[in-house]
Amino acid sequence: MDASVPTFQQILDPLGLDVPPAGETDFEALTAAFRARLEPGRGPVHLRGMTAMAECRAGLLAAGELGCGPVWVSWSCDGEGLSPARVHMLAALFVCEGMGAAGFGVQCPEEDAGERLAQLAACARVPLFWVRAGEAEPYPYEPAPRDPDAIPCATGTDPCFISPTIDVGEELECGPDLLEDIIAAEDDPVGAVKIAIQSQDDLDIFAQHQYAVREALCLCSDLPELLEGALRVYQGRAFYDGTGGLSREELERLTALYGLVVL
Repeated sequence: MDASVPTFQQILDPLGLDVPPAGETDFEALTAAFRARLEPGRGPVHLRGMTAMAECRAGLLAAGELGCGPVWVSWSCDGEGLSPARVHMLAALFVCEGMGAAGFGVQCPEEDAGERLAQLAACARVPLFWVRAGEAEPYPYEPAPRDPDAIPCATGTDPCFISPTIDVGEELECGPDLLEDIIAAEDDPVGAVKIAIQSQDDLDIFAQHQYAVREALCLCSDLPELLEGALRVYQGRAFYDGTGGLSREELERLTALYGLVVL
């Protein structure tokens, strides 16, 4: 894997904001705040020392919307790979790779850097680096062979893996009991939670309760604009099991923008 790190033309640090319930900022407002800090068309960009998935995703989307690529992301973490917001670096890696990040790094204590980077190298497909004293140092590695039965996804805080034949369980509707249904579904012995998004009301309810998902998430919709809305507000990396009837072109676009995993 190429170990070079570019000279960054724009560097964005965390804003210290988050979406509910961890914070009070709407995700679109968070994305707009990052757009306001970027100069259109100027890159490479470094999203430096990210700690929360919502800010990281908002920064990636904002940079993409303004043509500010490529984007490299560094994750602030402790000796266990956890950020101050308790988001694991592997979850962040899977989300960032899916959304088109060109490189991923860690900002962590020097004594932990080697172990953290080796852990990332076991899963990564993009160049890795370590932020030391404010400078990005490359970490050369060779990508490990990918297990076809361990496809990387993520919740808003933790990494998770799915197989092509994963049992998604019963489809949940976005009604008034969605939060309770998510919790109950995760107590069942299946590999994922499946949620259907079939109306704007469904999307609003999902956005309110998406934080509660702690297993791999399968999203389903017959309408590409609703599936896109759900992918935009979900602060993890979801998958699609092919039951929504969307076209290949639509799914490819959503995969490129949001890292949707299509089985």
